[in-house]
Amino acid sequence: MSSRKVAAFGRSIRLSIARDGLSLSPRSPVGKARCKSISSSQSVKVGRNGNSLVAGSIAAASLATVLSLTQWPTIHAESEVSRKTHEDRSPSSTKGGRISAEELGQHKTLESLWVAVDGDVWDVTDFVSQHPGGTEILLQHAGKDVTRLFKAIHPDHTIEKNLVSDQHVGRLDDSAIKEFASAQNEEEERIQKAREALFGVDSVVSLNDFERYAKDLLPAVAWYYYSTGADGEHSLFDNADAYNRVHFRPRVMRDVTRVDMSTKILGVESALPMYVSPTARNGLGQPLGEVAVTRGAGAAGILQVLSHYASRSLEDVMKETKEGQKVGWQIYTSTDREKSAKQIREAYELGAQSIWVTVDTAILGKRERERRATAEREPAAHDKPLTPPLPKNSAAHDAGLTWKDIKWIKSLAPGLPVVVKGVGAWEDVVLAQQHGADAVVLSNHGGRQLDYANPPLKTLHDLNIHSPSSIHQPNFQIFVDGGIRHGTDILKALCLGADAVGLGRPFIYAATGWGSDGVQKAVMILKEEMEIGMILLGVNKLEELGPQYLDTSKL
Repeated sequence: MSSRKVAAFGRSIRLSIARDGLSLSPRSPVGKARCKSISSSQSVKVGRNGNSLVAGSIAAASLATVLSLTQWPTIHAESEVSRKTHEDRSPSSTKGGRISAEELGQHKTLESLWVAVDGDVWDVTDFVSQHPGGTEILLQHAGKDVTRLFKAIHPDHTIEKNLVSDQHVGRLDDSAIKEFASAQNEEEERIQKAREALFGVDSVVSLNDFERYAKDLLPAVAWYYYSTGADGEHSLFDNADAYNRVHFRPRVMRDVTRVDMSTKILGVESALPMYVSPTARNGLGQPLGEVAVTRGAGAAGILQVLSHYASRSLEDVMKETKEGQKVGWQIYTSTDREKSAKQIREAYELGAQSIWVTVDTAILGKRERERRATAEREPAAHDKPLTPPLPKNSAAHDAGLTWKDIKWIKSLAPGLPVVVKGVGAWEDVVLAQQHGADAVVLSNHGGRQLDYANPPLKTLHDLNIHSPSSIHQPNFQIFVDGGIRHGTDILKALCLGADAVGLGRPFIYAATGWGSDGVQKAVMILKEEMEIGMILLGVNKLEELGPQYLDTSKL
């Protein structure tokens, strides 16, 4: 069968390797969520639960199965979604009929790239250059059934919203469906055993513990995606090490009996000067994805910023917020400006509290460790000829974004704060302020973009030296993310003028093991460490913090 080209070439499609729905098992001993059948017209429904380790599973029969990430719903030919989708297509829209696993496996190159989801086979050849997650992840999973990964990392109805009928090649045959449905590899068994052995979240002592235990709970592809940095990972390391190079100058003999850590972030009351940074694909580690983070952030009283490439939609997340809880929304602007404008308007209408535009991804960085892991897992044949470089995803990230576009973004979400995320030089803080941004995030994308980019704490220190008037302005806030693992790290950033800090990976790891309880526990750990630090520094309120409490001579 010849490869079918995408009919709507040039249309910006947001297909990665996505998910279609999530249903909670009626037999889960820990879940109290109402079970809903999955259909193409129905949003995911998940109930609140004190134990946030509830994992969606259609065939769950035991607690171990429910908690296992390997038992996420893998719906194949006879699922309600697949049946309905198949029935809704006219005969002319289903071009290829039945397809074997062998035939699917033949289409795994840039010239012909197929994937199967819920028994349906799709040709995404012409979409490769537009894929938001980059070309490599599509090639890694080309010619395979990607249902599990597909469901884990994208919101409901991604296929229905973004693909056209001419991209549908056909259906897997019965033998292929059975083969993919019954596949259980050693990695899945390892993850299940690790989950069965997991202890209660109360035994977690530090944020680094969450990361240490999450590694055993994650598929290798998820671990490398979350943990890697660009090239030699110098920036990834330096982000955290910068805090090690700054020391405190504590003051004593002061009354520190009334410590208060509350503040406002973009006008929103926050229990602590921290927020959840936008991170993509939370569903790779936690079946509830960003919904688990939403619940934990709400319980802890902090702001969550949802990623453009979240595993759950903003609509789903907003349904899970408690009264008064706010959620910001982050966007990667596309070369298709109309598409980006539509997405910003939708976020505005859904109730996003703020718009965070990421500006340090004009091109994606080279994640060397992630690539090496892929190469070791599936090495090229010894006699395989040299292949040309992979195409860059130029359509998914707009390399033409300029300072004047802040005004354009603000016009699409009137009244909402606009935050410029990814600033790595003090001069750009000044420019952001001049062009009307409401805040900036000093960040090098968690060390995932330009290796050797300054750690954000160093950029903040530079701002203190070269433009101190930019700090603590009434209508302009400065945030910092990257490398923060302790409450003392937060205090150091605040002493240098940050209004709040963002944490990304720690909340992913916390949610991976313990769901919303893990997120809440992570905040509790940071709160305790901050409180101890403030008392020992000799301050009661955040506004009392300043550079006089630091020795930055080694920064």
